[in-house]
Amino acid sequence: MTALRFLPPPAEAAPEIDRMPGRPHPREMLSLIGQAAAERAFLDLAAGGRLHHALLLTGPEGIGKATLAYRIARFLLGGAGGQGGTATLDMPEGARVTQLVAGNAHPDLAVLRRRHDPKTRRFRTEIGVEETREALALFSKTAAHGGWRIVIVDCADDLNAASANALLKTLEEPPERALFLIVAHQPRRLLPTIRSRCRVIPLAPLGVADLARIVAGLTGAAPDPARLAGARGSVRRALRLADPAIAARIEAIHHAFAALPERRQAEIGRVAEALRAGAEGEEPFLDLADETETWLAELLARAVAAGDRPGAAAIGDFWAAFGENRDRVEAFNLDRRAFAITLFEDAAALVSGLAR
Repeated sequence: MTALRFLPPPAEAAPEIDRMPGRPHPREMLSLIGQAAAERAFLDLAAGGRLHHALLLTGPEGIGKATLAYRIARFLLGGAGGQGGTATLDMPEGARVTQLVAGNAHPDLAVLRRRHDPKTRRFRTEIGVEETREALALFSKTAAHGGWRIVIVDCADDLNAASANALLKTLEEPPERALFLIVAHQPRRLLPTIRSRCRVIPLAPLGVADLARIVAGLTGAAPDPARLAGARGSVRRALRLADPAIAARIEAIHHAFAALPERRQAEIGRVAEALRAGAEGEEPFLDLADETETWLAELLARAVAAGDRPGAAAIGDFWAAFGENRDRVEAFNLDRRAFAITLFEDAAALVSGLAR
């Protein structure tokens, strides 16, 4: 079994929406574990001369979609795309393209993602039309290295209406030797017209063995099998669960939802306290949002399986309202502690209504 390959993260890295502190960014990951089928799907397209101008990489968050996007970018920008029969997307660690992509400095690659606002010291809640146009400006230039020009969208779930339409306009009339690599955690939320112009490459949640290999390679320690089982196939979640304090907080959120409609004030209070402004950065809020959506997905699946259409509709309405409230809290830096307390109160009312 080959060792996990990655470039060490810089000692002082600028804030990035998809970088975990002290861990390599997806563009610094040189290995892709557990997604051989997705990689093979791309290689078959490239070898057969059927490479579409837009690839939609789909699947849950934290399973390697962005890592695959950067591997594809290195492969094509490094000139390997013209080599038929290539078995993998691997590029040498010392290759110039590897170093340029890792340094976010390749002139023929643009990345569209949520930006960090130095004034508020928070990440913006969506990808705006201005940064979308800046990224798409890559296609108005001649390729610096005479080959491909590539835009990675990470992730498309964060596009607002204006930025999605700006992206769509270029997807409808793509320039030559241009490629979009679009990461989407929930592709059904995208404009149907965007989805219809993409070739989909699905990625699956990782198995426990693959998660264990990745976590051990990144941390240098064997992970707890019980916590890996709760990672739902996500490397990001597995790495967070490896921290006992974070695992305890996520467990408190899970228990608070599982007890509903009973309100377990101890767990709710622990969750709310972690959300005090600036207490532990953005991560506690992201944990709460992630666990809420997981709980809602499970609740919805049970309602659908039981044929409870009114219940499924009520859950869908709650989910939509939750998303709007979450975005408002992030956009206007509202009281996250109050948000959590109200969330559990409303969730208890939802469960009580479903039980009638």
